[in-house]
Amino acid sequence: MAEDRPRLRDWGLHVGLGRPGPLNAITDVSGIRVGHTTLISGEGPLCPGEGPVRTGVTIILPHGDDIFRHKVRAAVHTINGYGKVYGFEQVREEGLIESPIALTNTLNVALVADALIQQAIRRNPGIGITSGSVNVVVGETNDGYLNDLQGRHVRAEHVWRAID
Repeated sequence: MAEDRPRLRDWGLHVGLGRPGPLNAITDVSGIRVGHTTLISGEGPLCPGEGPVRTGVTIILPHGDDIFRHKVRAAVHTINGYGKVYGFEQVREEGLIESPIALTNTLNVALVADALIQQAIRRNPGIGITSGSVNVVVGETNDGYLNDLQGRHVRAEHVWRAID
């Protein structure tokens, strides 16, 4: 479990100027909410496109209001040159996010981005008509060692459930 792993501060090393909150979690920051939908099904050896499934989507909401209407200052950093991310360039240019931040597996990035776009348009029907477009942000991790990547099992309803 993650809480059993030693952290730098366990050895007296402190990174940055801030101090961790009581739970040492992103949700220690006032107003931030995190939702997740986990998908688990199937057993046995990999059957591409079918399973087993061990994946999901995590959503980070910086506040409880409509993020498109009430944008939030943000920055991004690319740790490696081959991450499949969506929306980073506009964040670099404008320094803002205007949608929930999503994290999912490598081959689901585009599907999750589409679900976030659908959700933003439902909440703000003027997107692309009376206002600009929406920039959604999706980061990835490769869970191919335990999941059927080709199945692309995360669907829009999983994203919306994590947002709710």
